[in-house]
Amino acid sequence: MTRTRKPGKASNADAADVGRRSFFWKLGAGVSTALASATAVGRAASDATDDGALRAALLEDEQAIRRLHQAFERALDKGFYDDVVEMFTDDAEVVFNGGVFDNRNRGVDRLYRDRFRAGKAGRRIEPAPGFEIDPDLQRDSVEVSPDRSSARAVFPYSIQVGRPIESDSSLVDMARLHGEGVQTWWEGGLYKVSYRKDAVDGRWKISRLEYDTLSRADYRPGRTYAMPISIPLIATRYPEDPLGPDALVPASERTA
Repeated sequence: MTRTRKPGKASNADAADVGRRSFFWKLGAGVSTALASATAVGRAASDATDDGALRAALLEDEQAIRRLHQAFERALDKGFYDDVVEMFTDDAEVVFNGGVFDNRNRGVDRLYRDRFRAGKAGRRIEPAPGFEIDPDLQRDSVEVSPDRSSARAVFPYSIQVGRPIESDSSLVDMARLHGEGVQTWWEGGLYKVSYRKDAVDGRWKISRLEYDTLSRADYRPGRTYAMPISIPLIATRYPEDPLGPDALVPASERTA
C-alpha cells in the first residue's frame, strides 16, 4: 500500500532540505555583502591615498612657483636682467605700463635687457611714505591647476622704475657718462602671473606677467616724504620706439 502525505505537512527530510537551502542562501548573501563592503572600503582607501598624493604634489608645485618668483624678484633687484628673461616661456608676454611685450626672445628680452636696464628698473624698495598699498591687497596667492600643468598667482610689488632723461643738454650728457641721466620713481602694485610647466624638464616658467600698477610717487629710499607723480602710458610701439612694446593695450583697457 502506498502512503500519501497529507497536504500542508512537510516531512523531516523536506524541512531539513529547506533549512539547508535557507542557510546557504543567507551565507551567500552575507559573503556578497561582506565582499561589497570590503571593495568599497578598499576603493575609499585608494581614493584617499590618491587625493593625499595629489594634494602633496600640488603643494610641491606651489612651493616651486614661490621659489621661482623669489628668484625673479632677486634677479631684478640685482639687475640680472639676462637671468630674468630666461624665466619665461618662448611664447610669453609681459604687460607693462600700457604696452604688451610679446615673445621671450623679442619683446620680453627688449623690455628687461633694454628698457629696464636703461631705466634702472626693478630694484626692490620700501613703499613710499603715504602711498602704502592696502594690506588686503598685499596677500599673495598661488593656484595650481588640477592637472599640474599650469598655475596662476598674484604677488605684491614695491619697486623702483625709471627711464632715461630725454635731453641734449650738456649736464644730462655729463650725467650719462657717470651712469646717471635717469629719472626714477617708486611704483607699487600687483604682479598678476600665469605659469606653465615645461613638458620636457618639468620646470615652471612664466607664460604671462602683468604689472597692475596701483600707485606711483616721486620718492628716493631714505626720504621721509614722497610726492605723487603722473607717468604717461607707453604710446609708441617698436620699432618706432627702440624700447617700445610689440602692441599697445586697447584704449578701453588703458588706465594711467
